[in-house]
Amino acid sequence: MQQQLHAARSANQSCPALPSQADWETILSPLRTDFQRQLASPFSFQPEGVHCWGIIWLRTCYDEGTDEAHQKLLAELNQDLALEVEENILDDKALYDYGDDWRRIFEVVPERLFEETMDDASMRDPPEEREAFIRDAQRNLSIEEEADIDAFKQATVRLHSWAVSKYLFVSDKAALDTGKVLLVFFDDCGRTVRQSRILPEHCEGIAGAWFDSFIDEMEEFTEADIGPDYLPGENLSSPELGLRLEGHNRKR
Repeated sequence: MQQQLHAARSANQSCPALPSQADWETILSPLRTDFQRQLASPFSFQPEGVHCWGIIWLRTCYDEGTDEAHQKLLAELNQDLALEVEENILDDKALYDYGDDWRRIFEVVPERLFEETMDDASMRDPPEEREAFIRDAQRNLSIEEEADIDAFKQATVRLHSWAVSKYLFVSDKAALDTGKVLLVFFDDCGRTVRQSRILPEHCEGIAGAWFDSFIDEMEEFTEADIGPDYLPGENLSSPELGLRLEGHNRKR
């Protein structure tokens, strides 16, 4: 919506796709607040012509006495580098008291969460190169050798990094209790690819790795818990291999 308005203003003409005032009041207004509509656009809260990646900090726990703990987390966060603008901090009990169900944020600002972060397709590995890498890893894998198990783990990490659409920080009850915010990498369907706990002071490092496309080299990603939809299962070509890898990791 904001993109349409911006384009219309720049062209000095009206935008026929904009809803009527009646539609705003009867259909759109109850769905999300004016601020949330602004947040949905990558152009909001930014100087004109500057793109915002839209990494958000979402507080989902508002138990009595947790305000101080949350402020302590924010005090350790470099907001400019980790989030770009303070508007990306979602802290409102009336709107975001999600508890453990942080995924409800996808229903509110899906445009901001899933908007493409890299416009230049050349900065991504071509699909054929990805497929060739996976085939080589499968062809050369010998589960009898520990070195090859490590190679399989590295291939899995890289494959998961390709699946990630974006990430966000969740200040849930565990974060307020431990001082470590939940870092979630999710795919373009909103499924958790990997997640881990991170100190707020380290959040800016994730932004740098994301910008330079080496997130698959960060310990916060390589050692993160794998999301349930990305765990080895019957849908994989070799379930037994997944079980052996799991057993290998338990021994380490």
